[in-house]
Amino acid sequence: MKTLSPLYDSIADSSFLHDRHFVEGAILGACSCPEIPLPDDWLPWVVQEHNQIQNKEQADRVFSKLFDYFRYILSEMRNDEFASTLPLHYSQASLNAELQAFMQGLIYAHQQCEKVWHMAWQKMREQNPDDAPVLAKDLKHCLLMFSSFADLEQAGVQAAERGEHSLSDKLPLIAQSLPKAMEKYLNISGKLASYLPNQFETFSAD
Repeated sequence: MKTLSPLYDSIADSSFLHDRHFVEGAILGACSCPEIPLPDDWLPWVVQEHNQIQNKEQADRVFSKLFDYFRYILSEMRNDEFASTLPLHYSQASLNAELQAFMQGLIYAHQQCEKVWHMAWQKMREQNPDDAPVLAKDLKHCLLMFSSFADLEQAGVQAAERGEHSLSDKLPLIAQSLPKAMEKYLNISGKLASYLPNQFETFSAD
């Protein structure tokens, strides 16, 4: 699967961006929104230090690579196997910082798109209210999984407060279901997109 690794080979061109895995997660989150955000909306999500951009030439070069990756992800989302090829790596021996950063980017983008998700949700409830309970349960489950892996320490604290003291032992097994949760998340987005005007892109893997 294509990544942004070539962009990050240049320290100068990547120094003002967030961590690569955060950026890849954020771009996936943007592409997963029921209404695809414009570049002016999602680009600020991946730039960490605006004042470190040297000049317009550098900005154009970097943003062009980000746009290419954005379009690549949109294209790949039509592939039924896309979710299983995502960089959702997890090591039982240690907490995987790459996975956490990826999920942090995804959750951040989802939060930035919450108004769109809510608008699409309301239209779905108006037209097909019977679908809402199942979709709500599935979406909540997906976001809970993503947010847990975005902050494993906090997830452990919350689990302990609920009396679940063996979460760390279960994480490798739970991580195996992340691709399935990602597939479900994309399917939900595709279904909600169908309720919005002019949304010709859907990402259902059905």
